Amino acid sequence: MSDVLSLQQLFENFNMATASLKQAYANLEIKFENINRELEIKNMELENTIAEKEEMKNYLQNILESLTNGVIVTDLEGKIQRVNRCACIFAGVEEAAVRGKHVSALFDLLSPENWEGILFSEYLKGGVGHKIKLNGRTMEIFSSPVTARNGETLGNVFILRDITRIERLEEMEKRSEKFASMGEMAANIAHEIRNPLGSIELFASLLMKDLKEKKDKDRVTQIVSSVKNMDNKISNLLLFTKTKIPRLEVVNINEVLKETLIFAEQLASQGSISLDYTFEEGEVRVACDVEMMKQVFLNIIFNGIQAMPDGGNLHIETKFSNVDKAIPNVTPFVEIMFKDSGIGIPEENLPKIFDPFFSTKEGTSGLGLPIVHNIIDMHNGAVHVESGQGGGTVFTVLLPYKEKRN
Repeated sequence: MSDVLSLQQLFENFNMATASLKQAYANLEIKFENINRELEIKNMELENTIAEKEEMKNYLQNILESLTNGVIVTDLEGKIQRVNRCACIFAGVEEAAVRGKHVSALFDLLSPENWEGILFSEYLKGGVGHKIKLNGRTMEIFSSPVTARNGETLGNVFILRDITRIERLEEMEKRSEKFASMGEMAANIAHEIRNPLGSIELFASLLMKDLKEKKDKDRVTQIVSSVKNMDNKISNLLLFTKTKIPRLEVVNINEVLKETLIFAEQLASQGSISLDYTFEEGEVRVACDVEMMKQVFLNIIFNGIQAMPDGGNLHIETKFSNVDKAIPNVTPFVEIMFKDSGIGIPEENLPKIFDPFFSTKEGTSGLGLPIVHNIIDMHNGAVHVESGQGGGTVFTVLLPYKEKRN
């Protein structure tokens, strides 16, 4: 009997243990479900955080790529970690080709000994830019350290700003201010000189009637001729100082150039000079006074022809600036280049080339290029001259591009 009771007790204990185990299992299932639910919530939060970070990364990436300045990020050794599209355009490289290389890979034109002195100097880090020439453009480069939250320096960031157009417009502005002062002074002097010149010519003509000797008459004739020559120069001067109002119309500048070349081709062929051109495709629209612009182009073309007395080639090209075309939100300018293979211009004469009456050629008034400057200035453009690579001269005219309205 006692064995039966013991067995019953054992069964009861077993049942109680089983029930306790079932309860524990049920509690474990509840805890597991809670943990799963918490994990799902954490996973969702993590996914949202990753998505937000990815979205922020893409947002910052888009901002970086949309900047009109070049941005280059390097480590402490100067190796490129990140370079935006604008910097690649300025340097003419692909990001994949320069990532991991020394920053000098972007600036082949700078001598290697200048890296420490220019790119990593305190001068740059002080917020003062340094001008460099890069692919025919004037760039201003700034530098600042990249630091972590704890203040540790991780590398450097370089900012490249294209100031080519600004530099040329500033050059035009300085020239315009000088021309305005010179023009006002010249006009006053011209009027003051013209009155006594008229008297000299009048009295010389009267004197000639009373002279009998041929020798004396020849001398007076020389006086009259010199007075007329001086009066002609004064007339040119007054024409130069006279302000004209351009009659603007929107035209395809390629067509204006083609019409101008018709007049220039015969003169060029007489001097054994070939004219060729490469024009930007499509409608290269500018707002200009067509006749004034033809005068500009003819003056520059004739200047190039005169610089090639033994023959040569004059190449004319129209294009949008590569940088302007590739970077959004930048108003494009039309760039018109005239490159001759002539004798070139001495370096010391380049700053004076647009000055009134400055000329290295005999028998010229020296007003052709100043008139070019004035006309381009009226059109809110810029004109620049520089020595060509390998010789010759390059004239560059910048005119604002006129967007087509729908």
